[in-house]
Amino acid sequence: MTITILHTSGPLKGQKELFDDSVHAILFGRDREVAQVVYPPEFDVVGRRHFELRRTRAGDYTVELFGTRYVAMNGKPVDNGTPVTSGSTFRLGRKDGPGFEVEIGAPSVQGLPVTADQRKMTTSTSRLGRNVGIGGALLALVIAGVIGYIWTIQRDLIDEIALARAEAAERAEKEFRQADLDRLAAAVYLVARNDGGAVEAEGTAWAFAPGKLATNAHVTEAIKDRENEFFLIGPAGEKIEIENVISHPGYLAFKSYKATQGTTRWGEFTPLDLINEYDVGIIEIDPSVKLPTTLSFASPEELEALTPGTPVASVGFPVEGLAGSDTAPKAPGQLRFGYISALTDVFMVRAEPEHRLLIQHSVPVTGGVSGSPLIAPSGKVIGIVNGGNTTVFKDKSEAMNAKIRVPSAALINFAQRVDLLSELENGEADEKLAEDKTYWKAQGAQFDDYFDVAVQDFVKLAKSRYEVDEPKETLIAGGGDAKLAGGGDRLKLVSNTYTYEVEPGKIYGFIADSKSGVPIGINLKDRSTSKFLRDAKDPRQTSELELAPTAWITADKPRTVEIIVWSLVDQPADYELYAYEWPEPTPSADTGS
Repeated sequence: MTITILHTSGPLKGQKELFDDSVHAILFGRDREVAQVVYPPEFDVVGRRHFELRRTRAGDYTVELFGTRYVAMNGKPVDNGTPVTSGSTFRLGRKDGPGFEVEIGAPSVQGLPVTADQRKMTTSTSRLGRNVGIGGALLALVIAGVIGYIWTIQRDLIDEIALARAEAAERAEKEFRQADLDRLAAAVYLVARNDGGAVEAEGTAWAFAPGKLATNAHVTEAIKDRENEFFLIGPAGEKIEIENVISHPGYLAFKSYKATQGTTRWGEFTPLDLINEYDVGIIEIDPSVKLPTTLSFASPEELEALTPGTPVASVGFPVEGLAGSDTAPKAPGQLRFGYISALTDVFMVRAEPEHRLLIQHSVPVTGGVSGSPLIAPSGKVIGIVNGGNTTVFKDKSEAMNAKIRVPSAALINFAQRVDLLSELENGEADEKLAEDKTYWKAQGAQFDDYFDVAVQDFVKLAKSRYEVDEPKETLIAGGGDAKLAGGGDRLKLVSNTYTYEVEPGKIYGFIADSKSGVPIGINLKDRSTSKFLRDAKDPRQTSELELAPTAWITADKPRTVEIIVWSLVDQPADYELYAYEWPEPTPSADTGS
């Protein structure tokens, strides 16, 4: 499948770049050594390594972000994994940054023709229309009736959801003292952004200490390095400047790690579908700014004693898909009630009380309530609201890739237990995270590991490509020393180098396991010449950032090979590096007839 980049603005305007099937990742940036689409070095609107268009196994393209660098597709900021369609337009760096359009051609798989048009799946409704011989106009009426019936069912379902929520809220509301609800409302602030002179509601925060407010890590990550664009609006309409933000280190770490654990079916690995855990952050303001009311945390004993059925209340600023969202900066927070439905660990499974960091509840959520406090009848905060189950629909009336999120009828939403905030405030988050990673490893044993699947594919490819048998495996690097140190708040290119002796008559394959889930790459060099090495049968002549990167060589003479493990990271990347070697197969003698 070919992809063409048509530059429409910026320093590359008017240029066209074509990439074929052999290019699995197209990196945009100013680093000429690794980028496929290269911007001038002085054009610092674009990062040195800004982002990638990555080709999937199915031949489609998706977005791969590097940190928090700005990438917008069709006018809206994108997330990791966003599919790219032909005709999509991009902006980099900022809204008026350099732009380009992508054109995606038909797939071109060696030895296989393009898939023919497929026969359409036939539903019982369409079969009925064909078999009975309904005319076009009558068929249209039938379809309209079916649509109306479906809409009626959907409308009834929405009404039932609303009624169930109302009944649950009414029961829960009776468990709270009015004084605690008043204090809750007085401690909650709107997180807002200045968008070209207009004030946009972005999330919710709440005061817990002088100069400090709590919210979600996905909110603080959006604010980071752009503090001057964001501010707080208090209960009385006062505007408060943001000085600094802090995100829980587990947020990015678990977000990466969960990609390594999943399920395998028919040889295809699927990562676990989990909520983003450790979604906790702190907003710091000028300590001299008086915060009239602060909320208290439930004690560790109270948190571990929580049970399903506990009533909960929350105040936040819901704006997504709601009437009045444009006036949210001038509106009060919304008070809602519900119940805890389950308490689980970060893998959303049963666990001992100390590991039940995820609170599942029925308080309604939507965009804008991210960061809201969740209190128990005691009036103390037990959690920080961070997401919910939704059904996503495409809204082509808005834009090609626009989506509408509709709350799920399951009434299951999520909050992070508040002790994650306590450890972040007290400077204990890194130490606790190290302990939690041990727990991740133990719990992850019940799921499939991405690397195990990758090794199977790696060995299978060697047998197909080189006609070899079972390999000899050698662990080159692993344990605590096999780590690429992160760059802190900013992306940083880091690498480690190892040596390996190779000799003629053998085939060598190298594969790394990104145990932390941070994509890494492998390069091979001849130590004596510093020349990059790749085997002639390896179609990828450049390294890629992957969870299990590989490289292949055969040797025409004894030599020392340097194996460079590298990445562009803002957090530590733990890994293991393996060498596999096979004797080159001996050609069988042709004895003739």
